[in-house]
Amino acid sequence: TELAAMIRAKQASSVEIVTEFLNNIKNNNYKYNALIFIREQEAMEEARKADEAVAKGDTVNKPLLGVPVTIKEMFWVKGSPSTWNAKMYGFTAPRNAEVVKQIKNGGAIILGTTNQPFMLADYQTKGEVYPTASNPFDTTRTPGGSTGGGAAALAAGFTTIELGSDLGGSI
Repeated sequence: TELAAMIRAKQASSVEIVTEFLNNIKNNNYKYNALIFIREQEAMEEARKADEAVAKGDTVNKPLLGVPVTIKEMFWVKGSPSTWNAKMYGFTAPRNAEVVKQIKNGGAIILGTTNQPFMLADYQTKGEVYPTASNPFDTTRTPGGSTGGGAAALAAGFTTIELGSDLGGSI
């Protein structure tokens, strides 16, 4: 809410904020393997559009306008891989999941998708496709399962909000 208010008040631009988050991810994600797919070009374009909307006063019904978020890989994000961290399952999402559409309709900027365990069925975040995720506070420990990559992304300051789901205690 603070970032959304700053963007609306033109105290900071979405481009500036998204750039800072992307730089943090690019410089530090290798330590935690929280994000598995980064939408840098798309996020920057969406941030520019958010700033244009603010300039025009087009902010009604967009509570997350310009705010960077991440999405658990299980939820389709158009153009992003969907693997469930399993070699036997994988494709590029042809469209956004309904919940992702709603987040985008609210003005959020999707930075990328986050790591998850094999077939969403473990209490830690490891699988066949992506490197094992670790806890940013202690990389010898797991960030939990199911939305472990999202939990690690939040803890590392890579995102403001994570769309996740859970059985393993990560979120």
